[in-house]
Amino acid sequence: MDMNSSDKFHPSPSSGDHTTHNDDLVIDYDGTESSSHSYTHKSKSEAGASEHHHHHRHHRRRLHGAKKTLLIILLVVVIVGAAAVAAWRVLDYMGKASLYKKANASAPDLSTAIAEAAGTADSAEASATAATKTENWQADWVRYKGKVYTFNKDILTFLFMGIDRDGKAVAGKNGIDGGQADGLFLLVMDPDTKKISIVAINRNTMTDIDVYDENGQYVGSGKGQICLQHGYGDGLKQSCERTEKAVTNLFYDLPINGYCSINMGAVPTLVDDIGGITVPKITYANEKMTYGDDQTLNGSQAYEYIRYRGDDFDSASFRLQKQKEFLKAYVTKLKKKLTSDPATAVDLYTAITPYMVTNIDTGEVTYLSDNIAGYTFDTDDIYSLKGTTAIGKTEHEEFTYDPDSLLDLMINVFYKEVPEAEVNKAG
Repeated sequence: MDMNSSDKFHPSPSSGDHTTHNDDLVIDYDGTESSSHSYTHKSKSEAGASEHHHHHRHHRRRLHGAKKTLLIILLVVVIVGAAAVAAWRVLDYMGKASLYKKANASAPDLSTAIAEAAGTADSAEASATAATKTENWQADWVRYKGKVYTFNKDILTFLFMGIDRDGKAVAGKNGIDGGQADGLFLLVMDPDTKKISIVAINRNTMTDIDVYDENGQYVGSGKGQICLQHGYGDGLKQSCERTEKAVTNLFYDLPINGYCSINMGAVPTLVDDIGGITVPKITYANEKMTYGDDQTLNGSQAYEYIRYRGDDFDSASFRLQKQKEFLKAYVTKLKKKLTSDPATAVDLYTAITPYMVTNIDTGEVTYLSDNIAGYTFDTDDIYSLKGTTAIGKTEHEEFTYDPDSLLDLMINVFYKEVPEAEVNKAG
């Protein structure tokens, strides 16, 4: 089954003392705990001295009371502050545990891809792998280009989807009105290297997707542009889960720790809340991209920057390149802001919630915001699937990825090399 896409859905998815005074006589009422009161006649001078003494006693009591009040306030602040820190730490711990539970425990299956990359399942590469698989060989080890690698189970991988909708996230009208995913990115956090990597996925990447009818009934599976998968669903959780499945399958059953779809209408808020971003001007003509000077964009301008692609052939690749520049600028600036104010992540999360569908909860956001500022991010850490674009049988653009390039990407981003000594021990 071949599916197709366009910017609009076609049939496929769319107090104490009291004193009284007169001129000649001062009656000083000394309030005591006895059952009677004593009244004393005094001269004006004696009365003045008494008043002075009384004033100091009253002042000392007020000062003492103020100190007690201040101490109580400080104590409350300390208690509340300690409780807030404790709550934050609890959220941080729970968030981490929750994130690691979400992904599948198994590693991606690269065996067939490696065999195909070598030319045949009986190749020397495959034979060498089989020869070293002793009882100490680890199940998630793979031999690739003469080296042994293991899947990095410590990494956190998140799928981000930019949905072709301006309004808030609401359910679609039917089973094919979920909205296309015009932006698809994997954000990978490696706690070993403290590095963030981003994998950009071309919206027109041809892969297996599940197809449903308007009533939400499953029709079948077939090859189609990956952006369509989100459209075959409710536009909310269902669409996200189906897209996550398609991406997982594309990347050889890659475990994903969380997803987040954001309607394009949230972009102005995301950008304005961090004070704008600086990105290069890029023009596209005759299938060629030209870079110009840097420009600083506010939210509305950034929205236009990542949304517009034009009508030229392979304009999706042009827009993807601008989206990569946007992400590079945004992540870099956001990291700086999180360093000075970790709560920024929660503030942003709250601001864009009406436009967003995600299975990343507040505890998980707390953990991520508490840690991400310590990670590095560089332009070299942005990867793309390599391949070719052509007009398919349905007269729509189709991007066919290069399997060897995908395999290299998998090894570079999601795996780590096993030390030779450990490999020899296993052999």
